[in-house]
Amino acid sequence: MKTEIEQKAHLIDHIVSVDIPTRAGMHELYEEARKNSKKPLCLKAAEKIVKASEKAGYAFIITGFPVLPNRVCETDGPPGATVLAKTLQGLRLKPLFIADEVCASVVRAISETVPVFAFPTKDESARAKAEQLLSEYKPSLMISIERPGWNKKKVYHTMAGLNISDVVGKTDYLFKLASRHEVVTVAVGDGGNELGFGTVAQVVEKFVPYGTKCQCKCGGGIAAATRADSLVVSRVSNWGAYGIAGCVCLLKELNYAHDGKNELKLLRRVNQAGGLDSVTKQAKPLVDGLPPRINSLVADLIFTVLNA
Repeated sequence: MKTEIEQKAHLIDHIVSVDIPTRAGMHELYEEARKNSKKPLCLKAAEKIVKASEKAGYAFIITGFPVLPNRVCETDGPPGATVLAKTLQGLRLKPLFIADEVCASVVRAISETVPVFAFPTKDESARAKAEQLLSEYKPSLMISIERPGWNKKKVYHTMAGLNISDVVGKTDYLFKLASRHEVVTVAVGDGGNELGFGTVAQVVEKFVPYGTKCQCKCGGGIAAATRADSLVVSRVSNWGAYGIAGCVCLLKELNYAHDGKNELKLLRRVNQAGGLDSVTKQAKPLVDGLPPRINSLVADLIFTVLNA
């Protein structure tokens, strides 16, 4: 059984990291994370999640990436968070979504029964909010999915090197305080400017455009500085979240139901709530510029591997 799980996990990793169209640094980021993991990334993350679930209780899922100039949430992140939240509920965990004010409405629109907290953008308020949430809910797990991560100067950027710090809730504080509270951290991203990519920051700086020097006055580059216990690099962050959910289902023999039809439904709900594709800036079921047929195909491939 263990061999079968590992074989399927390898397939899932290949599916979620397929580089179409080619994106600068994608291959190098995946390979570095894979070297650190020593096993399929989605499987390693799933194992961390399953272990954390033994404590039951709460799990924080942090998502939402603002799109400029509209300052609304992009289509990558919330769908993956929704699928993963349902999987965590199957482990008797209680998920809570955390976003910032500009992304919270989109996250709420697809969150169903999961509470959503808007995180502060001001430094002192954000630090206090992190302490308050950790003390009040005592989570055993935090997962970030397509969530901005600050660079070494605590500045948040888009992939184009633009400063978005004024609209991003400083959720890095949650990850920073996690180890003190014995909370496991898992991160999912696709570009290197996301929360958790401090784990492979040197690779981001070397291979990703604007990795070392951004287009804003901070000059610190877009490479995220905060690390995660487990990092999943995928071509689209939603895909990585689906891959993790699938591997959790493999480990715990749970039903995995997210397929291409459900993918399109989720993306349409994000659009209806005001979410935009980050590349085209359109309210269409696109993710990182990739058309619906690609995103639904990936969802179907993961579903097929898990249900074969």
